[in-house]
Amino acid sequence: MEDYNETDFVLYALAEMKIPVVNHTGKHITLANGYQIEVEQRDLYRLSVDGFVISPFDDMGALCQFIQRNATHTDD
Repeated sequence: MEDYNETDFVLYALAEMKIPVVNHTGKHITLANGYQIEVEQRDLYRLSVDGFVISPFDDMGALCQFIQRNATHTDD
């Protein structure tokens, strides 16, 4: 499983959950709603907004649900 890429997995999960991605460079992903995700390692993701870290996540499903639940707050 040497070819496994955690960032590709995150991008796939975001697409499946219909969370729009604006840009991604290496391990940094910027979402349309202003959130940024940094893939730190396998199963460890740092979520931030406007440069402030919100929380580390170790579950991609929980991360996607958090983003979806809070998307309306950042879209205002």
